[in-house]
Amino acid sequence: MTKTINLDNDLKLMVALDLTAMDPILLEYVSFLCNVWNIEHLYFTHNIKQYKIYDLYDEFFEEGITVEDIVDRELERTIEKHYTAKVPHTVLITTDDYTESILTHLAKEYKIDIMITGNKDELQGTGALSQKLVRMLDTHVLLVPEEAKHRMERVLVPTDFSSASAKCFQVANSLVERSGGKIEALHVYNIPSFFFPYINTEKAIDKTKRHLQEKVKLFRKKFKLSEQLPFKYTDREELSVVEALELHADKGEFDIVVVSARGGSNITALFVGSVTNDLLIRNRRMPLLVVH
Repeated sequence: MTKTINLDNDLKLMVALDLTAMDPILLEYVSFLCNVWNIEHLYFTHNIKQYKIYDLYDEFFEEGITVEDIVDRELERTIEKHYTAKVPHTVLITTDDYTESILTHLAKEYKIDIMITGNKDELQGTGALSQKLVRMLDTHVLLVPEEAKHRMERVLVPTDFSSASAKCFQVANSLVERSGGKIEALHVYNIPSFFFPYINTEKAIDKTKRHLQEKVKLFRKKFKLSEQLPFKYTDREELSVVEALELHADKGEFDIVVVSARGGSNITALFVGSVTNDLLIRNRRMPLLVVH
């Protein structure tokens, strides 16, 4: 069952830090979130992979310093410099060979509402952890890119008219509750080009748009969505679904994209195999909130 983000509630956020240049970006973005969400507590976590520290113990043991001590000091130094909000926080340091597994365990143990991790581009790292967390966690996952803007004014919600994607609108409403921002729904469709030599292109497009308008009408009624919520449609033509979403998001200068981890047709496809990797790799200019 989807866990609803509600700004009337006090949220618990967990931030995955990795001792790279991504950490200051995450800490500053989380400081911004503390101004637009009701956050009860933050958990800053770092996992030390066990197989990487065995050779270091003898060197540090002579001075009575452990690897955990060094990691803790570095995290605290970075947090003190870049975390500026007043919400209380706890630093959690773990040692496990599988970071995604220990984060999944911690998220359950501390009843985390949103897991936040970096979505890297130029900085060190491949983004593989983010992809695994999206699949493994039951909680929402917020992927923050290097160039994330500290705004919550324009929220894009792609939809395939499934019940799973409908839940994203409830989450999106909470995102803009304080900022007074706007939400826009987007449906990506496609009329295969091989049909065009045999059909009237203009009539096909008109018929498709009328069909989509009817689907939106039924979708609003079924899930009690506001009549003021704008729905946009875009023909992906020769683009993939992910490329069409990215293009629309860039043109609209959206501050965050909210998608469902599970759903029907297109939205489901976004989180299966190579298309999932494409979405996480390509979306580097705005935060991506994956709703479970």
